[in-house]
Amino acid sequence: MGTSPLQPPQPPRGPAGPPPPRTGSHILTIALLFLALIIVVSLATVWVGLRFLAHGVSVNVQERDAGRKEVSIKTPVGSMQVSQDVNESGLGLPIYPGAERLRDQDSANLSFSFGGEAGLRLIVAKFETPDPPEKVRDFYKKRLGGDVTRFVEKDSEGKTVFEIKRSGQEKVVALESRGGGTRIALVRVNHGPTEAN
Repeated sequence: MGTSPLQPPQPPRGPAGPPPPRTGSHILTIALLFLALIIVVSLATVWVGLRFLAHGVSVNVQERDAGRKEVSIKTPVGSMQVSQDVNESGLGLPIYPGAERLRDQDSANLSFSFGGEAGLRLIVAKFETPDPPEKVRDFYKKRLGGDVTRFVEKDSEGKTVFEIKRSGQEKVVALESRGGGTRIALVRVNHGPTEAN
């Protein structure tokens, strides 16, 4: 058997080389594995955090006199206490003689602390008196005297406002005319550990 004169002889072929590497598929696989790892670690962190908070949160509700409640919430990162117990010494402001305190929803004593350090304390109370605003204004001018850092006879809402600002503490007395009488709003805000009146 000879070779056909029409076809030239083919040179022998060498062994076939390895196919070129597919780099795209490896990068995609690595990226997907890295993303899955991030998701698993994130879910584990959220789960551990929620378990930590669930075991570290305590809520305490106490019934006070006249049906008033005091609620305190303590967490590992801070605490909050809410009560409707508002008095003159807590406010650090005089209450107009004979003024009647409005319903409990308008009065509150809120305390927030973060990481065991004093944070913020807010005390708000509203009162009403049948006395005219001028008489109530004169009472507060006399009682607050030189402590007032800002006085506004009539603000944009028609209220007379006394402000006392000291380091870490603000107090406000706002007087509003109501049907011949006066509504009195007393506010005290403490930032940090300062509790002095």
